[in-house]
Amino acid sequence: MSRRRNKTEWQRLIDEQTTSGLSQKAFCQQVGIPLATFGYWKRKLQAESGSTPTGSSDTCSLADWVELPPQGSASGGGWQVELDLGNGLCLRLRRD
Repeated sequence: MSRRRNKTEWQRLIDEQTTSGLSQKAFCQQVGIPLATFGYWKRKLQAESGSTPTGSSDTCSLADWVELPPQGSASGGGWQVELDLGNGLCLRLRRD
């Protein structure tokens, strides 16, 4: 039978995962809790506190990026990228 945890215990587990260096999936497997339940509590506690997701910040490192190889011809016209960031923010990239 599953063990019931209170908000304080879930916050402790979320903090442990953040500092562990493990992915949420690996951490949940190690601790023996369902990934979906962990995600639910993480979102719930962040919404209640009004904070941004744990581990997010205004800075990032090269390890946070994934290099994508070019596909198709590099000389085949321009490109346009539009990224909806939510809350009315939109990032648009155009190539002339």
